[in-house]
Amino acid sequence: MTILHTPAFSGWARGHLLCRVEGISGRFAITLDDGPNPVATGRVLEVLARHGARATFFMLGKSVRKHPALARRVVAEGHEAAVHGDSHWPLPLLLPGVIRRQVRRCGESIHHATGVPPRFYRPPFGIMTRGQSRFIRQIGYEPVLGDVYPEDPHNPGVDRIVSRVLERLEEGSILILHDGSPIGTPRRGQTIEALGIILEEATRRGWQGTTVGEIHPRPAA
Repeated sequence: MTILHTPAFSGWARGHLLCRVEGISGRFAITLDDGPNPVATGRVLEVLARHGARATFFMLGKSVRKHPALARRVVAEGHEAAVHGDSHWPLPLLLPGVIRRQVRRCGESIHHATGVPPRFYRPPFGIMTRGQSRFIRQIGYEPVLGDVYPEDPHNPGVDRIVSRVLERLEEGSILILHDGSPIGTPRRGQTIEALGIILEEATRRGWQGTTVGEIHPRPAA
């Protein structure tokens, strides 16, 4: 069990981060962190397309600038690009001015590469304070965490990733997976294989994987 799944942490996080969306029928959000990754992101897109699913990709600005065509492909194929910071620095160690630069530079890189301004932000390592969450909203982004995290970057095995997800996944859940890394270009083979199995089971349950924006639309003006 990760800290995300402990009652104390999840209760605290849900007070100021979007962790799941209640009242959703037949849908859950798929999210991928730390890309775009030229080794793995394209394969993730192929799995999503094969299952008719969509996802939100929380991208690192430095990777978007290295691989802008891949960021454009994500959006062109109907997915959502979101902010994960310019680098993968933990928010509790950063001053507000540094946080603002990290978030805005990443958002601008995504907008420049894709033509679409991002709406959502996920903090690196999944940790941010209530005050930081308010600050992120003030600069124009909705902070997102999630409620299902199988620790796929640690490569625990495909079966374990799948079982960790399926025992917790519900309608309205936000699933956290990884297509990239702050360092290097991992293959993410276990994540990709597990994603296909998860989507097969979701179809059996009558559920569709989609974007955070789809299950959490903007409030009516």
